Amino acid sequence: MALLFAHPTVSVFIRHRASCPFAGDESYPKCECAKWLRYSLHGKQRRVAANTRAYGTALEKADTLQKQLDAGLAGKPTVAPDKKQRTIAEAIETYLTAKETENITPRRVKKLRFQLGQFERFMADRGKYFPAEITAEDAITFRAGWTRWQSTTRQKAQQNLRGFLRSCCKENLLELLSVLKTIKLSKADKARLEPKPFTEKELTSLLKQVPVSFSADAAYAAKMTALIHLMTSTGLAIRDAVQLQRAAIQDGWLRIERQKTDKAVRQKLSFSLCKELAAIAKGNPQYIFWDGKILATSAVGMFQDDFAEGNAGRERVDQGQRGTSVSRYGGGLLARPGLFYD
Repeated sequence: MALLFAHPTVSVFIRHRASCPFAGDESYPKCECAKWLRYSLHGKQRRVAANTRAYGTALEKADTLQKQLDAGLAGKPTVAPDKKQRTIAEAIETYLTAKETENITPRRVKKLRFQLGQFERFMADRGKYFPAEITAEDAITFRAGWTRWQSTTRQKAQQNLRGFLRSCCKENLLELLSVLKTIKLSKADKARLEPKPFTEKELTSLLKQVPVSFSADAAYAAKMTALIHLMTSTGLAIRDAVQLQRAAIQDGWLRIERQKTDKAVRQKLSFSLCKELAAIAKGNPQYIFWDGKILATSAVGMFQDDFAEGNAGRERVDQGQRGTSVSRYGGGLLARPGLFYD
């Protein structure tokens, strides 16, 4: 049975300062406190800053928003009568729901909700509430506000924004995507992303911390320890290691193709490492670490997050352990008992 919601009505309310003598009355119009707009849409209450302290100006903005909501709910003349425009807020909720059904990690959903929530508030402050109202200038100005983020964070945020825009924009999509071009890394970014090998002290500390951080799950602690041993012994990237199949280590040899470069790898594994991997893979007919029940990217993300919880620092998870192998063992190219590349 479909739920029926009342038509949205925009009203003005006041967010008083703590020192305002009228702080108990959010409808008092004559003070100099900030004015806000409020309405309910499809069962959810929305609050939007009017960006003014003048009550009369706030009323004018409320009237403008009311007309926008009325037009959007009624549909434009070019749209079939039975179709109604979704607001940006509704489109975000639909997008997030779709992402959740793709089995991405709760951490990724939380980050998407934060970033897209910022975009919704940015557009609302500009008096725009529907995807069709988003312009190239809006996209450029919103991105320009990411000044405190590192380039890699801005790259990912833009990727998330482009994905959202593809899900809800039609006529204006090409224009929006055309201005959200690739964010290039600076020399400082590239230097920061260079492998930073763990020292012997750091690696020892990390291995000691694993059973402490995951004391409630001894089996998972053993799996994390084995993953660290594998990556530091072979130089595998975390996505290659997490998705390692049992068939790839038969007879004590590692045989895979690196996912990033498609480069074939053949490497002799130590007996102790093979024994450790076999022990933690019990009950999993195909993989060593991944259970295959969620997306591989989500599994990699969860292991990265758990490494960070073990005090590795998320950014150094992959580059640190791979760098340790390169630094200590020449990435497998230098002689070490039991470690060889073809």
